[in-house]
Amino acid sequence: MLSATLKIYLIALHTSLAGMLWGLDTGSIGPLTQMVQFSNSIGYISSGQLGIYVACILLSASISSLCSGHVADAISRKYGILTGGLIVAVGTIISASANNFPALICARLITGVGQGQSISVVTIYLCEIAPQHIRGTVATMLQLLITIGIAAGYFIAYGSSRLDSSLAWRIPFIVEACVAATLSIGMVFMPFSPRWLVQHGRFQQARNVLSRLRQTTENVDEELRSIRGSLEEEGMQQATFSEVFSKRYIRRSLLGIFLMAFQMLCGIDAVLYYAPILFTQAGFSSQRASFLASGISGIINLVFTIPAQLLVDKWGRKFPLIGGGIAIASCFLAIGSIYAAHGGKANGEVYLNGKSSQWAVIVLIYIFVANFAWSWAVVIKIYACEIVPTRLRAKACAFQQLANWIVNFGVALTAPLFLRASPSGPYFLFGAATCFVTLVCHFFIPETKGKSLEEIEVLFEMKDSPLNPVTVSTRAGTFPTVHVSAWYFMSLHSTVNKFHY
Repeated sequence: MLSATLKIYLIALHTSLAGMLWGLDTGSIGPLTQMVQFSNSIGYISSGQLGIYVACILLSASISSLCSGHVADAISRKYGILTGGLIVAVGTIISASANNFPALICARLITGVGQGQSISVVTIYLCEIAPQHIRGTVATMLQLLITIGIAAGYFIAYGSSRLDSSLAWRIPFIVEACVAATLSIGMVFMPFSPRWLVQHGRFQQARNVLSRLRQTTENVDEELRSIRGSLEEEGMQQATFSEVFSKRYIRRSLLGIFLMAFQMLCGIDAVLYYAPILFTQAGFSSQRASFLASGISGIINLVFTIPAQLLVDKWGRKFPLIGGGIAIASCFLAIGSIYAAHGGKANGEVYLNGKSSQWAVIVLIYIFVANFAWSWAVVIKIYACEIVPTRLRAKACAFQQLANWIVNFGVALTAPLFLRASPSGPYFLFGAATCFVTLVCHFFIPETKGKSLEEIEVLFEMKDSPLNPVTVSTRAGTFPTVHVSAWYFMSLHSTVNKFHY
């Protein structure tokens, strides 16, 4: 019989196929649009058209993610993921059978609707089914599957590029359709989120789900009371979008939106979407060499996600955000400096002089991907989701994902033009944005390591109070965040305990 922990990991693995779908698209879309077979089937597309085609999925995904909170609250997290998978399957099937550029655009917009729906809900679902001691590890399963998908997407495109027919660029879409169908079919057998069940008054079902997903049943009733208490304190009425930005919640709502938006301004998707262009500019002249170099970046992305998967609950949240931010910014600022010193433009194309400079840029791109994978890729999504109260989580996360994809859309749309217009400009821009976010993380975000979702809510309620929170430890226990007035009595209690013991 499967243990409760193993069940949670298997559930996380399956639902995170939504992330694998995103990764497959991210890894394959750049290489397949550079294939000769693609141009032969669809015709020549300019840098501007390429940006529109790659980015349009983010436009529909951002709109869909805004609606995903309402869908997840109305039909459940489970069915929100299932319907998203079905829409992705439809979009990728149309992409695989398209014969002209307008059909590809329409298909990609449909795929984006499904991607926005499924990915937005998966993080919520995983945070809500996992116990606090493995919540970080479970939630990072989504990012792990995204990185597996990116690496697989690169190498599927690399392998299919050897075919002479249009199947060379259609095969990646066929693979995506199969994965989407698998996700939707499997979701039929997944449990509902216990917090969603409590939110809808289905307390016995919630207790049954918790009993199956916890190692012991002793703490099930206590956890259920904690969830009910949290929801009752907030009020059982349906959450609204305006409430997300009410005075009580605006600080944490804006913090989550800020982090999710600026995650994309570090430049990661400029690297992942347009890796063949980056490596061609850095000295790889042949198509297959640039495809292979792109595939290696996908493998590095995957390998460095694994330690984050295992250690995120030990590291906490602030260390990966700050340490990772410093490392990410350093890489791009160094690349920008190399292009400023040794790069240039000729015939509308960026070039880089000197083998040592070219290899330095290639290595720094790989180091950048590695540092993003173990830090921001994993922690930002978890942190932005877990700081939001249960009743508002679906709608707040919808805003967060909307911000993420709008910024991502801007990056993906302009990156091909920007990369060919300025040798060093993109790298300095992304590096400076990352420095800014790192400073915000250092000064303004509290640590949430080891806290339940309900405890995190109390933490933010305390920090939003006009009284300053402090950390207090006494012989009677540890009180992570308390009001100044409470601190006086705890200090007095601690003094009395010294004499007592």
